[in-house]
Amino acid sequence: MRTIIAKLLLLSIVAIGVLGIGPGVAGACACGAVLADERLQAVQETALVELTGRTEAVTLNIATQAQTEATEAAFLMPVPARARFELADAAVFAELDAITRPRVEYREVEVEDGESGGGAPDGASSVTVTDHTEVGPFEVAQLTGSDSTAVTTWLGEHDFELPDDLAGALTPYLAEGWLVVAVRLTPDDAAANFAQGLPSMRLTFDTDTPVYPMRLSATAEYEQPLRLYVLADQQMDAANPAPEGAEPELTYAGRVRPGDLDDYPVLARTIDEPRFLTRYDATFQPSLITGDIRLTPAAADKPYRAVVVENRYVTVPSTESIVLWTVVVAVVLALLVVLALRRGMYRP
Repeated sequence: MRTIIAKLLLLSIVAIGVLGIGPGVAGACACGAVLADERLQAVQETALVELTGRTEAVTLNIATQAQTEATEAAFLMPVPARARFELADAAVFAELDAITRPRVEYREVEVEDGESGGGAPDGASSVTVTDHTEVGPFEVAQLTGSDSTAVTTWLGEHDFELPDDLAGALTPYLAEGWLVVAVRLTPDDAAANFAQGLPSMRLTFDTDTPVYPMRLSATAEYEQPLRLYVLADQQMDAANPAPEGAEPELTYAGRVRPGDLDDYPVLARTIDEPRFLTRYDATFQPSLITGDIRLTPAAADKPYRAVVVENRYVTVPSTESIVLWTVVVAVVLALLVVLALRRGMYRP
């Protein structure tokens, strides 16, 4: 079966993609690869995967470094089936963060004084363009191809120029029959928009095997930070795309009910029946990424919330201070005793 979701997340490529101004600067985000006219580094990728029957929807938000001169960006995302592309409300991630944030516990720590705590793009057998439209500030194209050379040639002729390593990384997805979603972004005030992060996006498609695509991220230069939320009928496990690295960390698992969402209007419009929400946080080393994040039902639903322990430092007297004050008190007591004795000896 096609892994529809895996390719969907390649949408993140937007964070560093390029509109054809000559060779782009390559980069990547957790779910894919990116190009841009100037270096555009993703500093946090946040995604929500919603699973309903055979339908998967991925909402994606990419925050970039505050200082950038990039004025154009684009991304590519392989998907196992034709996808619907929409703009998304980024406020959903603030609501998800509020629901799933770790519980804070405080621990008192005593410290002493003074311490501180290739092919013809138009050939029917090589490339087929299924969609080419505009959605808000995005120009979106979806295409299928028999090989990566044909697909990258088509992209290059339409101002999406890919470096060789990224073009090669598309090969396994195309071999599985996936499509490629190509998105270009040139906002009116691009630099300001990119400094604030890329506009949130949402892709919806059918799939039998939920996946968050990660293989293109192996071409990245920087660590890939990812916060992944999954809404499904049950708790979902997330496979490690980098087996030799650290596992995605489970931060939250719990059931969300419509009646509990009065303070979360964006989620309230989405959740009309009880659903299970799972959150994972991870940072991946590109050189260790060998696969995608496969999402599978957990053996059982086990509510969980991570706990963060914060130290509260309490200043206590140092050993030297205690000794000094002990000596002072002893001397004072001794003087009082001597005075008392003298008064007793010379009483008239």
